[in-house]
Amino acid sequence: MDRGAADRHSDDELASVLEEEVARITSAIPIILPEALRGGAKEASEGGAPGETGPDVVAPDEVDADEADADAGDDEGDWIGPPTQAISFDDLPVRREPTGPEPTFSPWVATAAIPIQRSEPEPEAVPEAVPEAVPVTREAHPTGAHALPIGEREPEDEDEAHRPGRHASAAADAEPEPEPEPVAAVAPPAYPPLARAEPLGLVPEELAPRDSEPVPVVPVVTAVAPAAPPIESKAATPEADGDESTDIDLPAPVAASAAATATPPTTGEAPAPEPSAKRRPAIFIPEAADLEPTAVERRVGRASRMFWLWFAGTSSLISVGVGATLFALGLSLRQLLVATLVGVALSFLPLGLGTLAGKWSGQPTLVVSRASFGFRGNIIPTVLALVVKLFWGSVLLWLAGSAAGSLTVAEQWPGDAVLATSAGLAVTILAAVAVAYFGYALVARVQLVLTIASAVLIALMVAATWRHVDVSRALAVPDALWTHVVTGAVIVFSYVGLAWAMSSAEVARYQRPLSSGGAAMLWATFGAGVPPLLLVSYGGLLAASNPGLAGELARDPVAGLVQLGLPAWYPVPLLLAVGLSLVSALVLTVYSAGFTLDALGVRLGRRWSTLIAGAAIAAVGVVLAATVTDLSSVIRGVPTALSVPVAAWVGVFSGEMMLRTRRFHQASLLARGGVYPDWRWINVGLLVAGTAVGWGTISSPLPWLAWEGYLFRLVGIDPNAGIGASNIGVVIALVIGMFGVLVSAVPAVRRQELAAA
Repeated sequence: MDRGAADRHSDDELASVLEEEVARITSAIPIILPEALRGGAKEASEGGAPGETGPDVVAPDEVDADEADADAGDDEGDWIGPPTQAISFDDLPVRREPTGPEPTFSPWVATAAIPIQRSEPEPEAVPEAVPEAVPVTREAHPTGAHALPIGEREPEDEDEAHRPGRHASAAADAEPEPEPEPVAAVAPPAYPPLARAEPLGLVPEELAPRDSEPVPVVPVVTAVAPAAPPIESKAATPEADGDESTDIDLPAPVAASAAATATPPTTGEAPAPEPSAKRRPAIFIPEAADLEPTAVERRVGRASRMFWLWFAGTSSLISVGVGATLFALGLSLRQLLVATLVGVALSFLPLGLGTLAGKWSGQPTLVVSRASFGFRGNIIPTVLALVVKLFWGSVLLWLAGSAAGSLTVAEQWPGDAVLATSAGLAVTILAAVAVAYFGYALVARVQLVLTIASAVLIALMVAATWRHVDVSRALAVPDALWTHVVTGAVIVFSYVGLAWAMSSAEVARYQRPLSSGGAAMLWATFGAGVPPLLLVSYGGLLAASNPGLAGELARDPVAGLVQLGLPAWYPVPLLLAVGLSLVSALVLTVYSAGFTLDALGVRLGRRWSTLIAGAAIAAVGVVLAATVTDLSSVIRGVPTALSVPVAAWVGVFSGEMMLRTRRFHQASLLARGGVYPDWRWINVGLLVAGTAVGWGTISSPLPWLAWEGYLFRLVGIDPNAGIGASNIGVVIALVIGMFGVLVSAVPAVRRQELAAA
């Protein structure tokens, strides 16, 4: 047998030695129960009266020398001194209660997990007096293995270490120490418990997200014992898309609104359900959300959803008529393409920033606008938004009825144009109001279906009309004055960006809190901008290839397409292409108008407001169908006049969105007296000034709008020629609002953010 084998021991021997050593060390740890539990610990187990001593607990004064010698000779341990009792976690006076779900980890939350250094110096440690026990002082062993009583030497060998009576004789030889006077027990200093690392509570301000990056918010629900008294806390509003939590004193109305939007705590020992569980809203149950932030558990939309929410609404074949209108202004094909591209690019600004605002707050556009104009000052842009949505909704409805009437006459279908137009109006408004009434869940499903259908129908339209395209002839059209390019860009900007600017946040309220704000902006702007860019450009190409039909395409796009000599199978797909896209756009308009009506103060609830808005749009649409027959006059007249104040509002709103580094305080957007004042006079003044200057630098072919362009006349410029006919006033109003805010609104925005921090 080799030497190494002789030095090895069995597992049982090693376990026995380890057990003896652990028993020896732990026997020197006195466990003294607190006064509150000393009488009842043994009483529950042995039924003794309070104050009686159980068999396992021996008072120090009952230990005599004989018992000490007997204990000293016990094989289980050599300890002499105060008796000990078994250590059990069940004997601890305070038991750990469940704390609920842990916060979601993310890289920036990890910094909060570093232990907090107390700013106050800890008090000097006071030696704690051990009641009813004889203190035993030990000195450190030279090797650090264990401690020995003072005056006792290290045993020279193993036999001496286990010799009976060794500890007893050492205790007898030692001089008796005077018994210490009883000293009152001093409680250890009480420190407040360190809070867990919460996503919003412990993140340093310099590390918090400053842009559209999502802020993960995981509300922590702590189980509270039934007997615990209620804890009063300040009004706090958890942000829906992972926004900032506020912890400030607010007036009663604002605090009540905050309490209404917060998740109530759960009581009882059972852990609360995880707040991150997502619930998709039911399709055919009317949406209950109104102006309040969308509940976090219902925010399940991905950023890519924004594309098809907007694609169907802006893919109308009416855009072909807009392209023909630009050609009728005298623009060449390349000028027309430049004007379309510039107008769509400008549309990215209001649509993108409005989408980001809706994702941040989870609230409609005209509710978020209260932060920029004040709780009462926002009434002015809210009234403006109602007028704009009423106008564009009625135009969409009129176009649907007009398309049905034009196709009936052109294809000689049964019935007359009046009946077909009336049927088209009725079917379109009923379908749009029904979808908008049920709310976002049904709107999202319908928009997805209509997006696919619109893409297919647009492809069919291009395939059916491509044989009428003559690129060489279209490129031969000479250029017009480049001031006309400004006019074309303003028309496209008004038709795409400004028409939807005050509705952009409504469909972004259901975006996931952890989704990217930048991605949502890009998907929304591309979904709303790509179809008009393609269709307006194609409409201009068709008009330039067939100059004789350009006027008809501009006046009535459906009748103009029919005159091109379409295949026999195409009229029905053409009617579907026009009708479905107009229904999609009208759904978004009616849905948004319901929120706008409530934001004005008519708190009827979203469903009733939607019905009222739909009825108003139907009434105006019928009036337009009975009085207007030319699309080009509608596009070049009223929309430009409405676009001026909308552009000024977009400038103010977009400028403040660029300045903000924190998200909105939702409760203050719902009630007066919070973070946002009643009036933001500078911003209201910029809105009025931008509108006044803009109206003075545009012109209109409509007689009842002949007063426009008064500033041009004041300086001697003809409002109907050159720069005077360019409608540059829309861009001027946008610039006044935006740059005025960037210069003057920085202190006000920072005060709002500090008040909400």
